[in-house]
Amino acid sequence: MKNIAKTMFAGLLLLAFSAGAYAEDVYSQLAREITEAGSSIHGKKIAIIPFSYADGRPGATKDGSVISERLSIKMINMHKFEIIERSVLDKVMAELKLQASGTIDASSAQQLGKVLGVEAIITGTLVEMQGGKIEVNARLIKTETAQAIGASQAMLEKDWIGDAATAPQQPAYQQPPAFEQPEFQQPVKSRAASSRSQYAYGFFDLFMGLGAPKMDLEFNNLNSTVLLTDLNISGSSLSNGPYRSVKWEKLQTGGFGPVAMRIGAYSRGNVGGAFELGLERRYIKPQITTWALNNGVPGKFTFVREDYLTVTSFYMAGELLVRFTKKTKVEPYLGFGLGLSLNAVNMPYIKGYTNSTYKSAPTDEFALGVMVQIPFGLRINLGENFQLLTEFRAQVNTMKFDRGIAGESDTLTVNGGYFNVGMGFNF
Repeated sequence: MKNIAKTMFAGLLLLAFSAGAYAEDVYSQLAREITEAGSSIHGKKIAIIPFSYADGRPGATKDGSVISERLSIKMINMHKFEIIERSVLDKVMAELKLQASGTIDASSAQQLGKVLGVEAIITGTLVEMQGGKIEVNARLIKTETAQAIGASQAMLEKDWIGDAATAPQQPAYQQPPAFEQPEFQQPVKSRAASSRSQYAYGFFDLFMGLGAPKMDLEFNNLNSTVLLTDLNISGSSLSNGPYRSVKWEKLQTGGFGPVAMRIGAYSRGNVGGAFELGLERRYIKPQITTWALNNGVPGKFTFVREDYLTVTSFYMAGELLVRFTKKTKVEPYLGFGLGLSLNAVNMPYIKGYTNSTYKSAPTDEFALGVMVQIPFGLRINLGENFQLLTEFRAQVNTMKFDRGIAGESDTLTVNGGYFNVGMGFNF
C-alpha cells in the first residue's frame, strides 16, 4: 500500500505541475486571440494603432503607445502577419491628419487601408482601474469593410511611468466606442468576465460506458498455504496443494459501467483539467480458460459459475486534458487520469477469515486500488452551453486483498477499452 500511495502522490503532483505550467503573459494572450480571430488574413499586412482611453482624456498617449508597442513585438514574433513599422504609420497618420489614438472612424480605417496597403488594423481602448491596473479592449478591424472580425479583452499591470494620472474629463462608465462601427458589425460574445478568455470555459459531464474489459486474478501466499479446496476447486487429477500461487489471466468479464460524472475546465489555451467520479461492476463469466499453479505451465480450467467473483468499484480520479481545437463545432481531446478506487470484492464460494474466526465461505473483501485512464474523445457543440460526448478510454484498475490470511497478497486487475457516451453542460 505504501507503493500505491507513493504512485498516487507522484501522479497527482504531475497533474498539478502540468496544469500549472501552462501560462502566458497578458500581451501574449492578446496577440494570440487576435491572431486566431484573423486566421482568414494570415500573411497579410496589418497596422497596430496606439490605443486611447475610453473616457477621451486629452494628452494621454504614453499608455496607449507602450501597450500597442508591446503588443506589436508579440505579434511580430508570431510570424502570422506583416506589421507596419511605427514610424511609417505615424507619418501616414500625420499626412492624413488622423489622431495617433484608437478613436478612428470607418472612413479613416478605409483610408489607412488604401494608403498603407493593409488588410486590417488593430485598435482599441483603455480603461484605468484601481490598483494600478488597466483594462485593454482590442479589436481587429478589416479595412475594406470596416467590420470587426475579432476582439480580445485583458487586464494588465501598469509597470511604466507616466500618463494615467491625467484627470478624466467624464465618468469612466460613459465609454464611447473605440471605433465607429457600422450597423452590420458582428457582436463579440464573451463566455465570462473581463479577465477570462472567450476560449476558456467550465464543463459538467454525465456519461456511461460500454466495454468488455479483461480480468487478471492471482491468489499468492509467501508461506505457500493456498489450498485448491479453499478456492472451491476440485479435480481427481489435481493435488490440493498447498501452493504459493494460483493465477488466471485475461478472463472474460460481464457487468456494467462505468457510470460517471466529471467536472472540469479548459484554460484560454488548449490545456484543461477535470475531476471524475464513477461506478463500475464486473464479474467473471462462465468460460474455458487457462490457469497456472506456482507460475508453472498453464493448463485448461473451466469456470462454471458467473458469480465466482464479483467486484464493484467506486473510483475518483484527476485528469489532465488537452484539446486539439478551440471554439469549433467538434473539439477532439486527449487526456491522462490517475486516481483511487474503492472496491468491494465478493467471493461466495472462496474460504477466508473475513466473515468469521475460522476459515469459511463466503469471503467479502474491501480493497483499495489504483486507477489509470487514457481517454480520447470528441466534444460536439450543439449550442452555447450544451455538448454531446463520445469517448474511447483505455483503463486499468489494480487492487490488493488478502482474505484475512497471514502472508497472503492477492491481486485483481480489471483492464481494457471502453466506449463512453454522454452529455456535457458548459458554464
